[in-house]
Amino acid sequence: MPSARIGLISHSVIANDPRVRRQGDALTAAGHQVLAVGLPEQDSKPPEWPILAIGSAMQAVPRPSLIRTLRRALDIPMQAVRPSYAWSVYWRLNPAYRAMAAIAEAQDVDLWLANDWTALPIVLDIERRKGTPFAYDTHELAIEEYSQNLKWRLGLRPLIAQIERAGMERARFVSCVSEGIADHLHQAYRLLERPHVIRNAPPYRKSRLRPTATPVNVLYHGVVTQGRALEATIASVASWRPEFRLTIRGPAEPTYLEQLKLLASSTGVGDRIVFAPPLPMTELVAGAEAFDVGLFVIKAHSLQNQFVLPNKFFEYAMAGLALCVSDLPEMRRLIDRFPMGSLVGTVEPGAIAAAINSLDRATIDRCKAAALAAARELCWEREAQTLVRLVNAALQIP
Repeated sequence: MPSARIGLISHSVIANDPRVRRQGDALTAAGHQVLAVGLPEQDSKPPEWPILAIGSAMQAVPRPSLIRTLRRALDIPMQAVRPSYAWSVYWRLNPAYRAMAAIAEAQDVDLWLANDWTALPIVLDIERRKGTPFAYDTHELAIEEYSQNLKWRLGLRPLIAQIERAGMERARFVSCVSEGIADHLHQAYRLLERPHVIRNAPPYRKSRLRPTATPVNVLYHGVVTQGRALEATIASVASWRPEFRLTIRGPAEPTYLEQLKLLASSTGVGDRIVFAPPLPMTELVAGAEAFDVGLFVIKAHSLQNQFVLPNKFFEYAMAGLALCVSDLPEMRRLIDRFPMGSLVGTVEPGAIAAAINSLDRATIDRCKAAALAAARELCWEREAQTLVRLVNAALQIP
């Protein structure tokens, strides 16, 4: 098969970014030459293909001065009056964008794959200057990601909409992470073709069925931050059956982590909760295999959250855990198809406790077996076939 030079670009630490890493690995395995442009300071082992990282000083957004604050306030009405103004706003958002653009434009590739809306102006500019085609992969429903925040809706949402609209019109293909996001993008932007769904599943790993013993170990892994219902989860532990224990594992701001630890202590469940340090993304599935139940609860306060289908859903399944997740459409669809867990109706301590307590050891073992069976289908090897097919079609490679 003829090979091509594929550039991946993402405003993320690419070695730590599961989706971008998998893209590069899949395209390399298909015979293409891959390089990536992103942020530095990785803590995961780098992939075999090269990552071109900007300087670490470029990651931070400058502290707002009075002039900058006033200018940002004017950005809102200016975008409404003159939509093209969004482009000048974008380049002022973060110095990392120009740094990434400078590195990317110097590369000789056949196709850019822009990850998320923050990469779209860069590849659009490269297409205009050099004629290099691009594709677009969005990891979120960007125009709804923080729609519960009024400032975000007024300031960033119009900008994102302008950028995504322009990018999707020019992209060789558009892909996303869930069926709900694909449907919404198709309708919101009146796209001629519905975006392709490439789910965030990890590579297949053969895990064994480990019968549930006592204590029953529940795991949340992922970013430890507000908006993940961790406060409600901790508050719910007091109502869990005595055999259950909770581990919260992931990167966290020290101040927020201390708040969670104080909450656990003040509610009398400090001895039932472990706060564990994060693992490199390449070790998440193996690290989850020692647990029994994978937990993920999130508020349905935006379409972004309603259509969420996170990495951890598939990582828990790949590790052979029973799942306990929010009753939201995308996760419910897979739980209904593969009976591997229970659904949490609301983000309230009582609802979380009820879902956990519905899982006795026999039920957990049945769910574990279903998860291991589902993992053979819910794996990156299957999802990667779509990505490789789309890239090859975009470059007219048979």
